[in-house]
Amino acid sequence: MRKNGMKIILTALLIVAAAGEAFAGGTRQKSAGGQDLYRVEVYTQLANYAGVQVGWFAKLVKDKFNLELNIIPTAEGTFSTRMAAGNLGDLVVFGHNGEEFQNAIEAGMILDWNQGGLLENYGKDITANLSRALRHNADVFGKGTAVYGFGHSVASNSSSFEASFYHPDIRFDIYQAIGSPEIPNLMGYLDVLKQMVDYQPLGDSGLPAYAISLFSDWDGDTVMSVSNMGAFYGCDGFGFTLYDEETNTAQPVLDSGSYYMQGLKFFNKAYQMGILDPDSATQTFSDVANKYSDGRVYWSIFSWLGPTNYNTPERLAAGKGMFGVTAKDQKNIVYGTTVYGGDRIWSIGSKAKYPERIMELINWLCTPDGVMQSTYGPQGVTWNYDGNNKPYLTPLGIEIQEGNPNAEMPSESGGGLWVDGQAKINNTTFTLDEINPVSGERYNREYWSSELSRDPSRARKIWQDAMGVKTEDEYLELHNQRVVVIASDFVKDTMSAELEQKYKQVSTAIRDGTWRAIYARNDAEYDRLVADMIRQAKGFGYDECVAWDLQQAARRAAAVRRTLGN
Repeated sequence: MRKNGMKIILTALLIVAAAGEAFAGGTRQKSAGGQDLYRVEVYTQLANYAGVQVGWFAKLVKDKFNLELNIIPTAEGTFSTRMAAGNLGDLVVFGHNGEEFQNAIEAGMILDWNQGGLLENYGKDITANLSRALRHNADVFGKGTAVYGFGHSVASNSSSFEASFYHPDIRFDIYQAIGSPEIPNLMGYLDVLKQMVDYQPLGDSGLPAYAISLFSDWDGDTVMSVSNMGAFYGCDGFGFTLYDEETNTAQPVLDSGSYYMQGLKFFNKAYQMGILDPDSATQTFSDVANKYSDGRVYWSIFSWLGPTNYNTPERLAAGKGMFGVTAKDQKNIVYGTTVYGGDRIWSIGSKAKYPERIMELINWLCTPDGVMQSTYGPQGVTWNYDGNNKPYLTPLGIEIQEGNPNAEMPSESGGGLWVDGQAKINNTTFTLDEINPVSGERYNREYWSSELSRDPSRARKIWQDAMGVKTEDEYLELHNQRVVVIASDFVKDTMSAELEQKYKQVSTAIRDGTWRAIYARNDAEYDRLVADMIRQAKGFGYDECVAWDLQQAARRAAAVRRTLGN
């Protein structure tokens, strides 16, 4: 349910442009100083952006490596088009280590990092610090010898877990204004949210506000937002099932009473109550982010969506903000750290002209300097180390991290807006919850001693006093509302071509049927549309697909047991 398979649906023009890119690999130009400027074609299945990287991250990469990054996102058909053309790109980032990654290896589209001493000579920090992630990739995908990359968010040990981002978050100032009513369960949010919308029906610009606003461009096997309702009850999305992290079993999404079906009912009830944004089915992530920025949405599944876009310094100072408020029966999943890396893969295309220069870039992203600067911006500008090597945010960094992504960056650091200059590759090397060896603190700024000792904003102080804790993670721990997703070495098997075709048809039936049911005008119409969805999905082979998912879930459970046994 992370951003693993999340894809932006681009216009036909973008698809054609991507298909017509210079598939012959990166291009070389002469910079003003006479040095070779290497334009790297970055095909990333995680990007929300198309075009050349700009701003502060572009300047960091240019100054350090004389590289220019041309970001090529994915959309329906992009992968197959580039495969047919014989070149995926120079730097290739996969959203998942499943079919497409494995097919690319089989087709010779991905470079073996052990060839020609590439990893040994240009990836020394990767070799030193991510050895188990490299070994995992070799064992699973390279027959024990070839290395085709590594997964995201690597940790040095598997005994910890990352910061939570499933809370959910609501406009706490409005919640308090209506009396802070108790929320017993998922459906209990709806009456509370209806009261909040009735209390403040307009956003900052005077346009209508909604309790909930969804987007469809990150939908995968199912409708992402609906599957994510399982995350509030200990379940992780797993194909056409939800994997229960406490029981290590999987529930088919279309089963009566599954968390998917509960989530679907939740969103339909919100629509019938008039508090679900009617544009949800057709809008994009960016559209929703903009509505949060305008104060038009009061509930957020993800902490990095609602709070990040709404909680500006000005609003926080005025006592307004989005913070976590859980239902009484929730058990939110948090992701365990893993030495093997996650399923979003860093790799290098086999046709890259200068793979050693790409390897140098990836290697830098696996160092403390690379993690800190790619995450928080240029050192000395938005953050720095103090005399004891403890990190702290500068005033500009505080402004950015506390909710102003549109802050202007200094011209000497690349200029433009902070948000425009953020790294558009959109993948991680180390988890931010890994310990930075320079500081002895996590890369995650929320755990820096400088941040923990800094006076909170007025709005956060109000939330802290009301909840009796300092952070959402502390609240989840205090109330036993956290379930850890155990990281293991599990990787799904490859489907047969016949099953893959059925899977795609079933997925389309479930996604389309889910969206239709969300917009049902009454319960009778909802029941009819759900029945139609189930009938269509079963007609395309849903039961066979689920049987395969359940087999994979059993393998995942065995891998988890092995991990816990270690």
